Amino acid sequence: MKVSQRAAAVPPSATIAVTSRAKEMKAKGLDVLGFAAGEPDFDTPDFIKEAAIEALKKGQTKYTPAAGIPELRKAIAEKLKRENGLDYSFEQIVVNIGAKHSVYMTMQTLVDPGDEVLLPTPYWVTYPETIKLAGGKAVLLETSAQTGYKITPGQLKAAIADKTVLLVLNSPNNPGGFCYSPDELRALAKVLEGTKVMVLSDEIYERLVYAGTQFLSFAAISQDAYHRTMTINGLSKSFAMTGW
Repeated sequence: MKVSQRAAAVPPSATIAVTSRAKEMKAKGLDVLGFAAGEPDFDTPDFIKEAAIEALKKGQTKYTPAAGIPELRKAIAEKLKRENGLDYSFEQIVVNIGAKHSVYMTMQTLVDPGDEVLLPTPYWVTYPETIKLAGGKAVLLETSAQTGYKITPGQLKAAIADKTVLLVLNSPNNPGGFCYSPDELRALAKVLEGTKVMVLSDEIYERLVYAGTQFLSFAAISQDAYHRTMTINGLSKSFAMTGW
């Protein structure tokens, strides 16, 4: 079968490859710690399982609106306001099949062929491939231990060019495990003021942080940050629903 050049340009998932290898080694009796897939070590809470079973029994198995079930979108909007300080209406909420799909759809929505997307290192391996699928170019912002593997305001300012349309910000970070402080995020937001650069803020690891860590949603910083940010979050990590 001949596939499109677009599909052929995307390599197989490195995450799945390493995860599969780890499972094979475990099956052989080897003591292996798998660090590839971001998956909690606890099971989906019982109240979620029971709610899903009840929904199936009630026949809630039909097509839903394209943006998701209205009641679910309203519940998400309430959560974001209560816990994240984000005042979204439910009309601004779109439910996708997962955070990866949300990242892909964001790239397809905001990135045109030839556009540049700023991508700090270290990064989740999905980001550059979704940028590539949108026809964009990933511009890597290299970090080091000296800055805690975080980009600096000066580095961000220097990287913004005429073709820059998007900054990918992943905090808490996968695979780094670090989280930008509120002051660090405010400094980055200040740099973006007056530019056309949008922000993809991937906050899927919001609740998986070290004790004492203060998490802040990027869009909650200011009105300017709010209007230029696509916030991505979900249930897969916080509620151990990676396989749902």
